[in-house]
Amino acid sequence: MCPVNCSDLTFVSKVQYISMEPKFDEGDLIFVDSEAECIHGSYVVARLDDNQATFKQLIIEGGHKFLKAANPNWPEQLIPINGNCMLVGKVIFTGKSL
Repeated sequence: MCPVNCSDLTFVSKVQYISMEPKFDEGDLIFVDSEAECIHGSYVVARLDDNQATFKQLIIEGGHKFLKAANPNWPEQLIPINGNCMLVGKVIFTGKSL
């Protein structure tokens, strides 16, 4: 059950890895709404062309789109979106796992 208004296509996932620290910790729960609009600054889940899912911040600048890691020490800070991924949904709520 999602604690905020959401669509029937909302799902919950657990954050893996440390690419989004310190904003999100490994093990945090994220509620992802597949019908919510993904805009500049949204935290999103995306499926890359290797069919791997990733959790990043969506950046839109000058007509170009990128996925950005929050962790300043993450080796790949920006992943250009150029037909290589599909936005699965927008994170609408986060919580800590017990």
